Amino acid sequence: MAEEIKSQTRRDQRKERRKDRKRARNMAKASDIAFREQEAKKPFQSNASRLSIDQLRYQFDQGARANRFTVDFFCPKLGFTLEGVRCVQASLPGRQIETGDFSEYGPTRKLPFNLGMDGQEVSFQFICDSTFADRFLIEAWQGAIFDGYGAGNSVNPQFRYYYDYVGEIVVNQITRSDKKSLQYRIHEAYPISFAPMELSSDATDLMRFETTFAFRTWESEYSNPSNVSGINRGRRFLDALSGIKGLGGSNSNDALTRFSDRLAQLGGIIG
Repeated sequence: MAEEIKSQTRRDQRKERRKDRKRARNMAKASDIAFREQEAKKPFQSNASRLSIDQLRYQFDQGARANRFTVDFFCPKLGFTLEGVRCVQASLPGRQIETGDFSEYGPTRKLPFNLGMDGQEVSFQFICDSTFADRFLIEAWQGAIFDGYGAGNSVNPQFRYYYDYVGEIVVNQITRSDKKSLQYRIHEAYPISFAPMELSSDATDLMRFETTFAFRTWESEYSNPSNVSGINRGRRFLDALSGIKGLGGSNSNDALTRFSDRLAQLGGIIG
């Protein structure tokens, strides 16, 4: 008798669980239908309004200009300093994560193993005054690399110790109001080559020379040029996203928070 009672109890419990699951499915279906009906009642909103020129202007400031920059060269070991006021063309080197294929079984994964930075080379172009002052200084820097502390020359190069000729290049991107916005510090840099300079009796333009520097690595620093900069509106957008509860669970909001903290560490560009 006791076994029959236990068996009946288990059957009743299974029936109740099935009923509960059925009720949950029905509630979810009803909620989905109600949501669809509510969305259908909303007026149609075209995406074109979000892409209008007024919206773009609101979310944008004066914009970064490629022709507003300064470049300075330093080599403390050689006592060398050059403010590149006549530098008319510069590059901000990129960065790549180098990966290799790896698989313990099945499809391969790409795993990072090193950082690449455009081949660790960057070029600059200068206009020449009548004394070729900038070229003279950079060529002297290059010559010091293979002069072997006075014992070498271009015929018999004897190279100095690495840390006795590497220096630093500082590239500043500035705003239209002459405030620093983005700064690149290029470490362990030194000149490795000059591009040929062409002479012509028909030429009327100012002469230019281009030089290429090798470097090891670089770091960037972002500044906040103005409290009313349109860039700052991105922070309000990020805060709005962080406040959405149904964005996909707490993990999504936590990820946004970490992203916000990371951006805050980059010099406060959207602070």
